[in-house]
Amino acid sequence: MTALLALTTVLAWGFWIPAAQAIPGVPQRSRVFYVALGNAAFALGALVIGGGHLSFGWRPFWLPLVGGVVWIGGNYFAFRATETVGLARASGSWTPLNIIVAFVWGALLFGELSSFTTANFVVLGAGMVLILAGILLIVGSQNAQGGGATAVEVHGEEAGSANGSSISGTADSYRLAYLFAGAAGVLWGSYFVPAQWAKVSAQLGNFPLALGILAAGTVLVATAGGPAKLSPRVTATQISAGVLFGIGNLALLGLVARVGTGVGFTIAQLSLLVNASVGIFVFKVPKPGSKAARVVIVGISLAAMGGILIGSLG
Repeated sequence: MTALLALTTVLAWGFWIPAAQAIPGVPQRSRVFYVALGNAAFALGALVIGGGHLSFGWRPFWLPLVGGVVWIGGNYFAFRATETVGLARASGSWTPLNIIVAFVWGALLFGELSSFTTANFVVLGAGMVLILAGILLIVGSQNAQGGGATAVEVHGEEAGSANGSSISGTADSYRLAYLFAGAAGVLWGSYFVPAQWAKVSAQLGNFPLALGILAAGTVLVATAGGPAKLSPRVTATQISAGVLFGIGNLALLGLVARVGTGVGFTIAQLSLLVNASVGIFVFKVPKPGSKAARVVIVGISLAAMGGILIGSLG
């Protein structure tokens, strides 16, 4: 069952962001909102089919709901990073940070490192070194790009700054994008912790978490005047991305309950391999075969090896 949960999480999380970003021209806040709708619909269906009964106490309901609000922040920052530096670089930056943050929470709240032996810490240290080396290569790949297009340029979109001017292609925009990716790493490495801390089943914790995501997503899109009006096809694509996320999220909650916060979330981050492959070979950012793409692939491979090492601790 653990292997099935891990595989489900990796595949669902590997494809939901590419699905959400596949169609150009959709404002990022609207993408977040429609993904939140799809996730909430899936969570409600899972709750009804499973015959679960909600409790509105602070631990079983409000803690997971707060986690949903945290997730929305991470999602928005992730999408902003993706539109500027591409999915491969962005996911390669936030994923290792997810792992580190999840391990910190696991150690602080759940004492997950208290039983580690010296050998365990050696493996953990080696994994972290590989992850950090991978991050440095991924971030540094921009210098090897040689003027290649950003994800925004490939899609024909413009990444607007606060005053509406284009920020794509500049050094400042890349630095800002990596800051966004870093924020996504911290927030996404934390959002599921309240649901785990609540000590309820994955099925029961997932629904209030989804409500928190939907509530925060609604507020986020309201600040931009409401969600964009999309065609039925585009709307269905965005909502389907949310369903994919919901499937992975439910599987993740079950996985971390079995193997622990740090190890479970590390295994889930192997979805990076799917994210990055789609970013390079489908979105073509960086361009397949370019020096930048090769650097990104090496960086992702190092980070993935580090993730596998850490995942073996479970």
